[in-house]
Amino acid sequence: MYYANEVVERLKNSRQIVIYGARIVAGQVANCLMGAPYNLNIAAFLVSGKEGNPDEIMGIRVLTLEESGEKYKDALVIVAVLEKYLDDVMENLRKEGYSDILLFTFESDLWSSIRGNYYKNLCLEQGKKYLTLEEELEKVTTEESMKSVSVYMAKCHADRILRESMCGYEWETPIQVGTDLTNQRISDVCDNTGENISCKNKKYCELTALYWIWKNDRVSKYAGLCHYRRHFNLDNQKLAQLEHSDIDVVLTIPILNFPDVRAAYIHDHCSKDWEIMLEAVRSLAPDYYETAKRLQQGRFYYAYNMFIARKEIFDNYCEWLFPILEYCENKCSPKADSYQNRFIGFLAERLLSIFFLHHENEYKIVHAQKHFIAG
Repeated sequence: MYYANEVVERLKNSRQIVIYGARIVAGQVANCLMGAPYNLNIAAFLVSGKEGNPDEIMGIRVLTLEESGEKYKDALVIVAVLEKYLDDVMENLRKEGYSDILLFTFESDLWSSIRGNYYKNLCLEQGKKYLTLEEELEKVTTEESMKSVSVYMAKCHADRILRESMCGYEWETPIQVGTDLTNQRISDVCDNTGENISCKNKKYCELTALYWIWKNDRVSKYAGLCHYRRHFNLDNQKLAQLEHSDIDVVLTIPILNFPDVRAAYIHDHCSKDWEIMLEAVRSLAPDYYETAKRLQQGRFYYAYNMFIARKEIFDNYCEWLFPILEYCENKCSPKADSYQNRFIGFLAERLLSIFFLHHENEYKIVHAQKHFIAG
């Protein structure tokens, strides 16, 4: 099974394809589409202006909309940018008369599906299994309702207002993160009750919820974590099936990095923090060090600190993770920029990948699609 089959057919049947964008997302999309199972040709990269953009990517020219003229007006345009640039990009394309457009923005569900096919093909080429949640749940028949699967949804008093309703996720349990840092209460479950690290939320992000689940949820058979903007494509029936399945871990479709995971991290964040993370793994979990090196040289990692796992696996992961994060917290320098000061959360995404990559032959791991809610 491949994801987004109709879109895949549209890509393969397009006479000409161009990519709008010339930064990291555009490079990731191009690498993916030019590789198996797509093996497509990209005619050009389009941008609004030359400033800050390269002259070519992978030997393919980067042209302004003005330079391209009428040459690509009938091409399929794939928009490969960060979400924050989308409105301006779409306005520019419409003004220039482009109409055949697909959105592969960084967080988009469609881009996730397209790279999921790329990742599945890579796994198969390497002789590894690629299991999807949907296919595995088709093997499970149960009339029982969900009883002991708890998927917690991290939310914060500072979250932006969303245009899309979240009422379709009534099976999630909202948990307020960073509760210690505000007088506002937006959830019945808060991360500052019981044993907790709520006060560390500015660095630890949704991990304060992860810690709370680890220490305070003693009844769930499966436990998981998602976000107010990023949700698993699940429902009550699928969760009931999950409870009666042989699945150990549910992960999202991984993020694609070029040239590799380490290079992408240090491009966006502090390179010293990455080295400290490796130092922490080598010191505290030496059996995982070779896996950590394999991850940093690879092209994929599991993002968002999103996963669902049998509670004993969930607990084992947290017991492994938080001492490493504490080591990093003590060794890494604080950041003046509030976004970069979330470095513990960023490092944890890669540590999630290291842990489950290390156990990939031990656990039955399946991949689930996620839905991103735009702001």
